[in-house]
Amino acid sequence: MQTIDTWYCTYKGKLLAIACQKGYSYEEAKDIVQQFFLDLLQKETGDVKNPEAFLLTAFKRRLIDLYRANHRPLVSDSCAVPPSALEIIEELETNRELVNRLEDAYKRLPARYRRVIYLKYYQGLTTEQIAETTGFTCQTVYNNLSKGIRQLRLNLENKKSLSKFAGIFLFLFP
Repeated sequence: MQTIDTWYCTYKGKLLAIACQKGYSYEEAKDIVQQFFLDLLQKETGDVKNPEAFLLTAFKRRLIDLYRANHRPLVSDSCAVPPSALEIIEELETNRELVNRLEDAYKRLPARYRRVIYLKYYQGLTTEQIAETTGFTCQTVYNNLSKGIRQLRLNLENKKSLSKFAGIFLFLFP
């Protein structure tokens, strides 16, 4: 009991500041801190070697629990408005465009990168299984995967920047 009183006097200000920093008003923060210490009185704290770390961690967890309890979605997913046909068509066209860009970028990769990426992401093989299948070492498989993905990103970014440039060019010179 004496320990928790000492902790309250020592760390109350720091905990109040944390609660206020997380968006609670001063009055709400004061209530939360007081309730936190009341709950501590009911629990066995045992032999705490570092009370500041203990209190800060426990208090932050309490704030997370409070946030989760108070921020539930107001509308359930079953009551949500379904997307319109126009929205669905636009999303499908965007996805088709993305798939086509990805396919073009994939085709421009060297064969060893394509093979390793195919085995990893389309066949679902592990690095060790790919090494057995291809005869590469695990390190070579890993290197080919990372270089292939990096090359895919570069190809996609270049195509994106080229399409932006083409759009600007067509806007300036119709």
